[in-house]
Amino acid sequence: MKWLLSNNMLLLLWASLMASSFVLSADLIPYANSITSTGLRFILASIMMIPLFAINYKPMVSRKVYLHYGLISLFLVLFFIGLFEALKTTTAMRTSVIYTLVPLISIVFTFVLLKTKTSKTKLLGFVLGSIGAILVLLAFNQENIEFFSWYSGDSIFVLACFCLSIHVVLVKKWGADVPPIQGSFYIMLLGGLMLLPFIIVFGELDQVAWQVSEFWSLLLYLTVFTTMATFFLQQRLVQKVGPNRLLAFTYLIPILVVIPEGWSAIAHLKESVSESVSGILITLLALYLISKDQKAMT
Repeated sequence: MKWLLSNNMLLLLWASLMASSFVLSADLIPYANSITSTGLRFILASIMMIPLFAINYKPMVSRKVYLHYGLISLFLVLFFIGLFEALKTTTAMRTSVIYTLVPLISIVFTFVLLKTKTSKTKLLGFVLGSIGAILVLLAFNQENIEFFSWYSGDSIFVLACFCLSIHVVLVKKWGADVPPIQGSFYIMLLGGLMLLPFIIVFGELDQVAWQVSEFWSLLLYLTVFTTMATFFLQQRLVQKVGPNRLLAFTYLIPILVVIPEGWSAIAHLKESVSESVSGILITLLALYLISKDQKAMT
């Protein structure tokens, strides 16, 4: 019971940090382009992680681990670049709706890459999770968004979600024997090195708002909390509870994005509140169906 509570709290913390990334990534767009902002996050995070990496370093038996983590990092880099690019032509609300597809996409990659079949109960849970999250998003939609319209940013973010799904599955496939701190450091370092040439050539460094304090405060938050912390938590949780359980909690991310922003305005609209409650209950049912048979992983 204690193990279950501990992991659920970590999963909720991970989901909360990921939710904050959606909102603050949009705020960072005016100060730097997507390649530069993503690259700076990875480079700064890897520098900050050096002391922890040195203390917890475990020699790797095979050098293939570096190739594996290069691919793991590549798909995460592509996700973040896709998120920044998408937010130029769409909204955080719309990306939140699309993000609910990540668990369903990951089921396919889990089967292809890990040869792991998903039970009918868990599959039902994933479908209900998408429905519940979308209901909450619709209830808290204060922007009068036309959800049935389609923008270029939406297409970009769909591709980004495919990249994130592959990333999560590859962490499970190749990261089981790598300590979470060490694995997180590899992801950040290799991601930063991959992006460095692109930052120099395409980063528009002369247009970065280096002198603006808000740029640095946003960048540091995204570096420490939504890069370092989320990478470490994701590495640890995929090893402890598996990718399905982690992906189940992604259904809470859209809810965590919109509730703080919309609650004050929505509190007076009884019908919308009722709709949001039903969506939350469906999402919680989905979490139960997905995780009820999850065994502790040692």
